[in-house]
Amino acid sequence: MSVTRCARIGAAVAVTALLALLVSWRVDGGRWVHVESPSMGPAAPVGSLLWVAPVDTDTLVEGDFITFRPPGSDALYSHRVLATYDDGSFTTKGDIPGPDPWRLTAADIVGEVRMTWWGVGWLVVAAPVLLGGLAVVAMARASAPPNWRLPVTMVLASTTVSIAVAVYHPLIGAERIAFAPDGSTARATYVGTGLLPVRLSTREGESVLLSSGEVGTVVVREPDEDGRLEVTIEPAVPTWWWAVLVLGCLAPAAVRTVADKQPREGAPAESH
Repeated sequence: MSVTRCARIGAAVAVTALLALLVSWRVDGGRWVHVESPSMGPAAPVGSLLWVAPVDTDTLVEGDFITFRPPGSDALYSHRVLATYDDGSFTTKGDIPGPDPWRLTAADIVGEVRMTWWGVGWLVVAAPVLLGGLAVVAMARASAPPNWRLPVTMVLASTTVSIAVAVYHPLIGAERIAFAPDGSTARATYVGTGLLPVRLSTREGESVLLSSGEVGTVVVREPDEDGRLEVTIEPAVPTWWWAVLVLGCLAPAAVRTVADKQPREGAPAESH
């Protein structure tokens, strides 16, 4: 069996298993929630996909991670149970901010978070661009000569991913959650909101590294030329990430090289 055929069978099995998982989860009343705010810190960073299952609210205890709609709102929040009360109500709190201002009843609870898939929420958000690009790739492959199919696929797939990154900005981000001036200085606190780590730095050289969902503080002591106290946010991509990226770029060529060396089905064997 050729390497290409093995890869296709493996991909088909993986897709079938994933679809079965999605269908069974939905049939059992589960749902998915995309995290859009950094209030849960590293437990559920921005861009995570939460798997939320129905729950008996009588079983909820302090610390349980739940999804709910605050009273009078249609917006979904996912925070931890802070306290339960004898009348069956609850208070909640994110891992980063203070307690929420509301008290919830059983009718407000959507479900309990059972799984958190880091970064997958970005794929859900970018699905229109990615699916559109996939359709373009499929049409281009169908019309391209056999020897051009791999190059066409690589170019169009790379373009699709680049467009998605440019539109949705999933890789690099940090949100300021506090800025406390103190005379001529200020303490600036940020939380990482991108998939890749970032470095906060000041003009004086003070810096802190933030991964997705992590919180960090720097003290800004010197204003810039315009008299502003500013913090610089830059990507801090580790060496291993670049190694993975390079290997990922080389993988299609390696697979194609191995596939070309495999004897084609039905082709006569060479004799010497």
